[in-house]
Amino acid sequence: MSFFTFLFLVFSIITFGIFIYRLFDDNTNDKPSFGKRKIFNSSYLLLSSCCFVLFLSLSFVNGYLVEPSLLKHDYTKIGAYGDFVGGILNPVVAFIGIVAASLAFYVQYKANTQFQKQFQVQQFESQFYEMLRLHKENINEMKITGYDISTQDSIEYAMVGENYIEKNKSTTNLQIVKYTEGRKVFVTMSTELIAIYEFLEYYNILYKTSITKDELLSFAYKLFFFGVKSDIPASEIILDEDIGKFKRHLNNIRSRHKESIGVNNLFQRQDMKSVELYVKYSPFSGHESRLGHYYRHLYSTVKFVVGKENELFTYKEVRGYLKILRSQMSNDEQLMLYYNCVIGFGKDWELNGYLTKYRMLHNLPINKVKYAPNPREYFSEYISSLNKDEGSLFEWDEL
Repeated sequence: MSFFTFLFLVFSIITFGIFIYRLFDDNTNDKPSFGKRKIFNSSYLLLSSCCFVLFLSLSFVNGYLVEPSLLKHDYTKIGAYGDFVGGILNPVVAFIGIVAASLAFYVQYKANTQFQKQFQVQQFESQFYEMLRLHKENINEMKITGYDISTQDSIEYAMVGENYIEKNKSTTNLQIVKYTEGRKVFVTMSTELIAIYEFLEYYNILYKTSITKDELLSFAYKLFFFGVKSDIPASEIILDEDIGKFKRHLNNIRSRHKESIGVNNLFQRQDMKSVELYVKYSPFSGHESRLGHYYRHLYSTVKFVVGKENELFTYKEVRGYLKILRSQMSNDEQLMLYYNCVIGFGKDWELNGYLTKYRMLHNLPINKVKYAPNPREYFSEYISSLNKDEGSLFEWDEL
């Protein structure tokens, strides 16, 4: 056996062994590389087969090439047969070459496709994390200028003999500027919204205006969003005369709260129910300038991520990116988002399932929801359609 014959035999065995190893190796059976694995396995099998055929061919003719005298017959006349065999084998070999070249082109195509997808993912993540940064900046820039009380003690001394003794001690309350900023804004917003509804609920009973709870909730959110001094809050059901009464009462409460520098923060209704207004700023002034661009940007971010489903990511991967976004939102932010979608201006959020299918309210503190529909009841139809492997709509249902 010549060196080249032995070399082809060894190479054939090695490539066939690699083919068998990759065929039964569990680590290469992951779905993303399944197609690529088949290409490589076919290439190893084809290479092994070609090396083995060359080994057999060289083994058969090697002796005659070294010792032509071993030929017992005159084969000079069988050239035509050789041409015949060559005419058959040449297309076969050419076809094998075409297949091998096609496989190489296909592998290159898949590699280019993978590279393009990685580039698109990098572009997406660059824009996504920039939008995430802007979301955090929107929260950090939220600031409400208010007031608080600073207590200062002053002591007057008198000289008796050679000693100073305390003659008079007084305490002075001074009004200072107090800022409510960052995520704390959403805590006070929730308190303010609930207080507006409770006042409207009382005046609705007092004046016997017979306004439904849903309409009262909707109007309470409008007053919360635009403020009692704005002319924008209106209703197709509530009469302008009644709206004027509601605004005058809320303005009166606003003035009392401001005059007391926030000390007067518990208001007693005539039906003996207390309304809490624990905020350190003039209430009912409106939050359009804070919440308007905040919700628009948040909605745009969610829409941007969801828009890449099927085009670039799977549903599970989209949920993963939205989970990163949701992790930047406090519980009170999600509470205010729920109020905005259910009783406010955010009805479009659920048109594409942003709240349910994509779980943007997954961390909603259900026990804090007041007067608005219970989230489990509001989304009951979607909750009943969920499979066990899809997980629950709210994290509190998983505890």
